Amino acid sequence: MKKKFIIFITAFLSSVMLFSGCGFGSYIENSKPTKPTVDPNVPVKPNPGDPIDPDDPTPTPQNPNYTVTLYNGTQPYIPGDEEITVVWKNDYSAHRVLLGEDGKADAGELDGDYAIYLEGLPSEFTYNPSAYTATSDDHNVSILLTKIRSHESGGGTGIWDCYKVRYDGTYRVNVTSASAVRYYEYTPEAAGVYSVVSWVNAYENEVNPYINIFNGTIAFKWFDRRLDGGGFSLEGGYTKNFRHQYSVDRTEVGNTFTFAIGAETKSGVYPVKIDFAITYEGPYQSADTDVRVIRATEAKQVAAEKKAGQQFVYANELSASGIKDPDDPLFKNFDASVIRYNDNTGFYHYYSEELYGDNHLKYGKNFGPILCCALTAHLPSYTITTLYNANAAGLGGGSNYLKLYNVWLESEQKYVVMDYTSFVRVDYYDKANREGMCYVTKELKEFLMTFAERQSLYTDSVCPLDGTPEGLGYTAKQDALWLFACGVYLPA
Repeated sequence: MKKKFIIFITAFLSSVMLFSGCGFGSYIENSKPTKPTVDPNVPVKPNPGDPIDPDDPTPTPQNPNYTVTLYNGTQPYIPGDEEITVVWKNDYSAHRVLLGEDGKADAGELDGDYAIYLEGLPSEFTYNPSAYTATSDDHNVSILLTKIRSHESGGGTGIWDCYKVRYDGTYRVNVTSASAVRYYEYTPEAAGVYSVVSWVNAYENEVNPYINIFNGTIAFKWFDRRLDGGGFSLEGGYTKNFRHQYSVDRTEVGNTFTFAIGAETKSGVYPVKIDFAITYEGPYQSADTDVRVIRATEAKQVAAEKKAGQQFVYANELSASGIKDPDDPLFKNFDASVIRYNDNTGFYHYYSEELYGDNHLKYGKNFGPILCCALTAHLPSYTITTLYNANAAGLGGGSNYLKLYNVWLESEQKYVVMDYTSFVRVDYYDKANREGMCYVTKELKEFLMTFAERQSLYTDSVCPLDGTPEGLGYTAKQDALWLFACGVYLPA
């Protein structure tokens, strides 16, 4: 798939994906459930064994039997004509008891720890089947049922036709095949930390749900990664519930998260229904609380000055065959094959067997001029700012886009802020020549790629604007995104 360059001013306005802040709690489903709150306005009948004297501090003895009570809100759920079975299961046995007309099930005097889940629940309700456990110390369990929410609009068929949801709660998606996913746009109405967690019964061990995460905004999106874990699962089991977390700052309320949900099945039988919960987890401290200040370790050599008779040629004007004719169709089909890393120099180079096969530049066979990054030059493809300034022209320059939000650290399984301000404005600026060009190292390439991705410099299916690379007919493959500010000195 080819990616198109897009103008910085549009990209900067559409770059935010990591959020922070404090917020509301309209829906909270804890991993360890508690008994539902009793309405103080509703009289409570005394249970057998309750002290007759209300001032008697003697605690009410716990029912010695293993019991489950279903609640719909603050009241016990009355099943009516439905046959709902409560299952107590451990590694050795399973006990199944029909829910009574009073919303309770009694398994008698069991011993040890049991996972608890339900069978035959009406379709309009759901619950977290992995959240409830009975133990020898706490064997009277209450299960809270929640109603399935409906999306507000949208078709769910693609990244630009998502189901749109605004509220935290529980949702259900119908997955029709192994390759089918349904797309969602979630727009929180308040700041805070939110999780998206699948509620698939791991004890049945038949379905493995997954979530595809997309970065960007409602206007510019790209696929980031697929998660099929992080939530509840059994050791060695097939079902691994996913869990993904978003953080929303109060200044960024109204931004939209995009994700898609699919599932694999052990039997290969479809469709399957996946329940998932969007849950408010609590207030969010600013993302700035986890800022990683990045300093350069490979910026060791000052870039050579431009020689007489040379010009700086941006990478998107190069081609694998060395063609310089703008009318040649190969001229604008740009990928990173023209750029190679040279272990001997520690820099990236323009690479061409045709032009540099004789090693006349003494960098090694096929290695041409050293690739440079334009730190302070106004980039001709964007015309509004420099990489050194990294701000949006016309907005007062108040935003520092060298602080990259929503950077995923795989080793820590979390998002952080990567602050490259000194990395660019001090470390590599000190190694730039008088034109503001510095040599490109591996760490600088990594920054440029991360910068391009975080700032949405490249998008799909965007109408070309005058003066932008796509307006000039240039396209860039995924491996070439980081070259947006790079080029080499060539004879004029």
